[in-house]
Amino acid sequence: MLRKVPDLWAEERAARRQGISLIAGVDEAGRGPLAGPVVAACVILPFDAVLPLLADSKSLSPRQRDCAYQSIVEAALAIGVGIADVDEIDRFNILRATHLAMRRSVEQCPQKPQLALVDGLPVNPFPVAHRAIVKGDASCASIAAASIIAKVTRDRMMDDLDRMYPGYGFGVHRGYATAQHLEALAKLGPCPAHRRSFAPVAQAGGPCLNLHPPEGHVTGLNGEDIAAAHLRRLGWKILERRYRCHRGEIDIVAENGPTLVFVEVKTLRSRENHPAGAVDHRKRARLAAAAEHYLATQGVIDCPCRFDVVEVYMLPDGTARVELINNAFTAGE
Repeated sequence: MLRKVPDLWAEERAARRQGISLIAGVDEAGRGPLAGPVVAACVILPFDAVLPLLADSKSLSPRQRDCAYQSIVEAALAIGVGIADVDEIDRFNILRATHLAMRRSVEQCPQKPQLALVDGLPVNPFPVAHRAIVKGDASCASIAAASIIAKVTRDRMMDDLDRMYPGYGFGVHRGYATAQHLEALAKLGPCPAHRRSFAPVAQAGGPCLNLHPPEGHVTGLNGEDIAAAHLRRLGWKILERRYRCHRGEIDIVAENGPTLVFVEVKTLRSRENHPAGAVDHRKRARLAAAAEHYLATQGVIDCPCRFDVVEVYMLPDGTARVELINNAFTAGE
């Protein structure tokens, strides 16, 4: 018996008949692993775009996913990516963190969709009107595209974590509970990338081990990864990475005790001609505007805030040195 091939554009076609033109697909990657963030993507495709590898990301090989990812990036009208990190997963639970990442993906999308087709069950609240489709990643073009963007984005983040926390095999199993991962967890204990609220991690117990020092061998890591690791070692809680809005961008938003800190990361190859903490007037204005947007969207009132700079010096021998400058500048200077 021949298997019927699904019409991947049926949902979009039905929405267009209702006069809806900007239709997004929303999906996530990373609900099940023991480590790493959950990543969601919002993708608006031109209607009937020709994308030969468009399918559920789980059905594609890594090489096929990379090819599909590139073709989607080139064809899409707009793409937004939302991330909920390990701290948020442990704080809210994985379902709520997944919904948070999905909402963020829509909020980060340069164009606001009129309708979002969401994989799975309804997400409430949600920034735009949405329609939930169970197993939508296998039956809906826009959701399939979102599943590929989310999966590839998360895989690349896990590659970074693999370099930051060697020995766990994050670049192979992507944080899932494979025999290799469980064996490493029992041997090394949890690291900061692990989800403490997940039973196998909680059972491993002990302090976070294998902290990859920012001053150690960091070939392949970028400055923001090194800065985030340094701040976590100081006991800070990372709330956002690469926060973007129409008013500007903030590399890291973190909590240092009761203070909300907006962090600019400067990755430098030499200490020459780089006065500590220097941020020009235009950059300060953009950071201040983005911080105001973050505070407004999060409903934060009367919270002490400051602007810090983390300077990451990448040295020729493959190591890095990190310097934290507190109160590097004041908004409105």
